[in-house]
Amino acid sequence: MNNQIIEENRAFYDSIGNMYPVAEGVAISEETINNMECYWFNPENSKPNELVIYVHGGGYCIGSIRSHKAMVSHFAKGLKRKILFMEYALAPEKPYPNGLNDVVNIYEWAVQKFPNHSLYLMGDSAGGGLSIGASFQIAERNLKVPKAVALISPSYNLELKNPSTNNRQHLDQILNKEMVATFFNAYAGGNISAADTSKLNFTTFPPVIVGVGTNEILFDDSLNFYDMVYKIQPNAQLKIYGGQGHVLTQMDIFSNSSQDLISNIYNFFNNNSNE
Repeated sequence: MNNQIIEENRAFYDSIGNMYPVAEGVAISEETINNMECYWFNPENSKPNELVIYVHGGGYCIGSIRSHKAMVSHFAKGLKRKILFMEYALAPEKPYPNGLNDVVNIYEWAVQKFPNHSLYLMGDSAGGGLSIGASFQIAERNLKVPKAVALISPSYNLELKNPSTNNRQHLDQILNKEMVATFFNAYAGGNISAADTSKLNFTTFPPVIVGVGTNEILFDDSLNFYDMVYKIQPNAQLKIYGGQGHVLTQMDIFSNSSQDLISNIYNFFNNNSNE
């Protein structure tokens, strides 16, 4: 395992968080919850008793408040909802299931802390994968189910055997197979099958919306997840954005595609908030 590659990518990924400014009208504050650094994004005129729990991407190994603060602030503003962002345990220092356990623990904390709130899960890339895995654990523990889940370019299969891994590599300006394989193996700690969310046998899932760009090697992850989930959850939507790359909102939050995705998630959350 080349940990130097991971360290270098952590610094670079954090710098991507400076691509555009933080949204105006969103107050950001820090709180330690269950020994985890967490951040509240509170937009002006936010919907009362509604909370989005956000799980950041970064291949399960990188990513932080620095890489995601600007993007998540725009999500809070666009969704008109308070967002709780967590810095969960990262590999290789803390491989699977540490990160997943952190997500579930924060969700359980929110269920207990805000019993009357409508809760939502949202994640990008690896954070999408963790949100999928957390949804399985939430059902297993018989916890209050999220009103809806939103996923952007989610990681679903850790084996990297989908056709898009190779046939869309020339289109992907963000990810390459070798780098992703390094991250996934670090996360799995040598046991890909145990950590692989696509190996879970889902019998139930909350209403879910998935957004993905055509120009990414993880394109098939979104398609395969959707093919699985709509059979057990008819209230599932898949939004495909032609010519867009991995986590399209991170590179340009102001693009038509990014704004369309935020609008779609906003409407999806609203339509499921009272179900």
